[in-house]
Amino acid sequence: MKRLISVAAIAIVCTTLCYKSFAQKSFAGTVKFETKFEGETNPQVHIPSEQTQTIFENKMKNTLYNGMLRTIQDGDSLSITYLFDIPGYGRIGNTSGREINEENLLRTSFSYTERTDTKTICGYLCKGYDVVSIITDEDDDEDEAVELKFIVYTTKEIGKDDNINAFNFPGLSGYPLYTEFEKDGVKTITQAKEVKKGKVKSLDFLIPTDYKMLSQEEWDFFIKQITGGK
Repeated sequence: MKRLISVAAIAIVCTTLCYKSFAQKSFAGTVKFETKFEGETNPQVHIPSEQTQTIFENKMKNTLYNGMLRTIQDGDSLSITYLFDIPGYGRIGNTSGREINEENLLRTSFSYTERTDTKTICGYLCKGYDVVSIITDEDDDEDEAVELKFIVYTTKEIGKDDNINAFNFPGLSGYPLYTEFEKDGVKTITQAKEVKKGKVKSLDFLIPTDYKMLSQEEWDFFIKQITGGK
């Protein structure tokens, strides 16, 4: 369960304001990703090898942990909705808006350096970037800052504009179809294996009516409950 909450926390941290335009048609469809690991240890037993992301313009929807958690991200409004379906707790959710996400952004910075090579993934030409992310502790203790490095390849043919990246690589141009990350001797590679256009509408991102949406105070209390107060 702590792993599930960590994924949710990372999603909240990685938000920003960005309003650049791609001058392209909006994308609607699904992208199926495959995750592989290289190194001495293999965490694959804890992480699904395949995952599908549903996209409509700058909205993205993911289903995680066998349906126990769904996220609905809107890069234009800078909001993210969490929908939990956990036995014993029922179907409950919460939406964090622009204000809380901008506040979280103050503790994260990103820098991007364009690479000279490209990749063609699922028929999409992708430009490469070296990415450095620095996450600062809530108490602004510089000694607690964590630096993360990624290699990312993006396409401008998916998403409406740069806001598509508001919840993963804010400010980066293009939607990532390939992400590479190495930590503790283990390299994690996530790459799109299938891109399908169509059959996705804005209505698909509405919150189901059978979920009880909690206030921020109620949500914080719920998170403490399922994480043992940590």
